[in-house]
Amino acid sequence: MSTSYCVPIEGVTNLRLTEGPVHDRLAIWIEHGLAGELTVPSGWGRRLVCLFSSDNYDDSQDAMRTHWGGSEVGSVVTDRAHLPGDVVLISEYGDVTTAGEVRLLDGAKRSDGMPTELFGYDKAGGTT
Repeated sequence: MSTSYCVPIEGVTNLRLTEGPVHDRLAIWIEHGLAGELTVPSGWGRRLVCLFSSDNYDDSQDAMRTHWGGSEVGSVVTDRAHLPGDVVLISEYGDVTTAGEVRLLDGAKRSDGMPTELFGYDKAGGTT
């Protein structure tokens, strides 16, 4: 159980996905300028985000990766790229986040001992 994260394709400097019950909105910045916003049916936002990824979701190429280290360890973050905290990352599932937010997952545990990779994260040291 793991999640891989990569950076957007060259030139895409920011993405903001707002998911809604009827529509998703995806704002795209190219070279720090707002290029536009797409309004698509709910559920399509994550699909489109993946089109902007550098698409290197393999264990030797991804910028960051999280995996379950067991109930004693919690989530483990592997930070291969050592990116600044504000750099936008795209998960293999289409989640838009930042390197800093992924780093906050290090050590996250669930009080019931179940893997956070399957059921969502609590803050490091937190409980469900």
